[in-house]
Amino acid sequence: MASTEAATLARIEQDEEAARVIALTRQFCELVRSRRIARRAEPTKSCRPFETWLGKARTCRVRAMETFAKGLEQDGDAVRAALTSPWSNAQAEDQITKLKLLKRQMYGRASFDLLRRRVLLTI
Repeated sequence: MASTEAATLARIEQDEEAARVIALTRQFCELVRSRRIARRAEPTKSCRPFETWLGKARTCRVRAMETFAKGLEQDGDAVRAALTSPWSNAQAEDQITKLKLLKRQMYGRASFDLLRRRVLLTI
């Protein structure tokens, strides 16, 4: 990080609310990154770090973070599965994104047959 970026971040962190958001964001990113397959993380059944983070985020008194935590809590089973499973659906999501991009580029201009040919040609 450049010194100007570090100085800007330090000034932002002087605000108590911003500091709470930054700390919670860093903790959440670390939770997600610690489960990456690239790091060969061992599968675990424990979601204790996530539950701890969720408790902090729900009571941080920053509305945006509390709303984010509430959304994660509503999708709790999926989040816990993502954090404890060694499996990833990243490749499938990548292919879906590419397909949607092609479809948007061709919107209203061609038939399904042409879309199918373009998809098969990119594989």
